[in-house]
Amino acid sequence: MKQRAAWPLLANKAKEKCDEALLGLKKARDRVTHLEQSRQRMALLYDDYVTRSRAAEKRSHTMSETLNFRGFMQQLQALISRVDLDLNEARHAAEVARLVLKGAEQKRIQMQSLVEQDVKNVREFHRKREQKEMDAVGITLYNLKN
Repeated sequence: MKQRAAWPLLANKAKEKCDEALLGLKKARDRVTHLEQSRQRMALLYDDYVTRSRAAEKRSHTMSETLNFRGFMQQLQALISRVDLDLNEARHAAEVARLVLKGAEQKRIQMQSLVEQDVKNVREFHRKREQKEMDAVGITLYNLKN
């Protein structure tokens, strides 16, 4: 009896799936980080324009300046809202990727256990066969002496 070729092959496939899932999780986390940084930059820009708008209100300014400030601030708010939506989607995708990785890891561990179990069974089979052969040789020698 020799070791089955299927179990190591399946274990390698499961390892490849784990590697792919890990890469997917890394990409999802990178996207979340990127979106968080973008949102932070936009929030700072918005705060800066609020400060500029208040400073402009204290001095004389035209109606078009006021409208420009308000229009730009509304665009920033809309952009921040869109980034918030994208961020929520990215966080959800990262969670899904984490669950996929968890499942792939469980499958990899299962396949590795099956490989180890197969190796153990092969060793046990060979050990028992050797023991039977040794017993047969011992019986033959005993019978030859008597």
